[in-house]
Amino acid sequence: MGKLRFGVIGCGNVANNYYLPYIARNHQLVAVADVVAERARRTAELWGAERWYDDPGKLLRDPQVEAVVIATSHESHAELATRAAEEGKHFVVQKPMALSLREAEEVVRKVEKSGVAAVAEPSEAVLSPVFRALKSMLPELGRHCYSLWHTGHSGPTWSEAFFDDARGGGALFDLAVYDVARLVTLFGEPSRVAAAGSVLLSERRVLRPEEVTAAIRRDTYGRGVYYFHDLKPSLPVKVTAFDNFAGVLDYGGGLAVILANYVTFAQLLMPPIQLYFTDGAVSVHPYAPLIVVRAKGWERSLGREQIGEVKPYYHASIDHLAECVAKGEKPLPSVEWGYRVTKVLLALNEAAKTGKTVSLA
Repeated sequence: MGKLRFGVIGCGNVANNYYLPYIARNHQLVAVADVVAERARRTAELWGAERWYDDPGKLLRDPQVEAVVIATSHESHAELATRAAEEGKHFVVQKPMALSLREAEEVVRKVEKSGVAAVAEPSEAVLSPVFRALKSMLPELGRHCYSLWHTGHSGPTWSEAFFDDARGGGALFDLAVYDVARLVTLFGEPSRVAAAGSVLLSERRVLRPEEVTAAIRRDTYGRGVYYFHDLKPSLPVKVTAFDNFAGVLDYGGGLAVILANYVTFAQLLMPPIQLYFTDGAVSVHPYAPLIVVRAKGWERSLGREQIGEVKPYYHASIDHLAECVAKGEKPLPSVEWGYRVTKVLLALNEAAKTGKTVSLA
């Protein structure tokens, strides 16, 4: 598999912590772009990009760039994915793929017309050996009765966009998307959904944008999970997007309950994924990795030796895109799959905002 020539749009936390280090080590980083010029310049210097732009359009028109990673704020994902396809660039688009079905349909249409390879995040539901192993077990477990899916943490500190409903912020589009993607992959689309969302904390504090920009430098890496880990959030922002969310997806009587929030201030006290069937039960720790299967009279555990290596999904997406481009194949976490995930997310959002059950049939 040859090295793919990448450009990265959006030089914030996700790009600088996850995509860019991997691309710089394993592929070829041609260019980066950010509407904040200093952020783009610092990022290019840090990871050795050949050039930087303060306009995503210029990167998309760069003839040396073969593929792009779209790691901007949520409201711009669909537009940039559409433009990437129009420019003939293969791409990885961060979640959520779109904030409306019209946008999602346009992404699918442009990708189909252009013939580019496109990966919709979060790809782990399709590419991770954990969920491939889980899916292979389903036939022996009987009928799905109910399942619990919990993704939560104390909230992002690197951008106020995560708390802005108008920009597609909130725990639903940022965190529940992981479990929606897993459920769509394992069980398909639900027949209907119900949901409730709340703003538990009406004000949050985030880092000042200039602080995040200034932290993009070589000496800040390796000291913590994030390059800005030692900075204290001080900018107050109003919360208009759900920071606490619960959804119920109906799969023909079997119910999947999703919990997603920015109010998990301590480590989770239970397996984040629990599934119960007529002939057994399964608990899943996706990143351990560990799958425990229980049935009447027996128990089986699958760990790293049985499951295999679990790459961070950011890395798996990059390698999968490169492999698909090299072989002329269509990615598995395709934009059509991303459309289905988006459809369920939007139905959950509607249900939470209206208090009504939403049918997907």
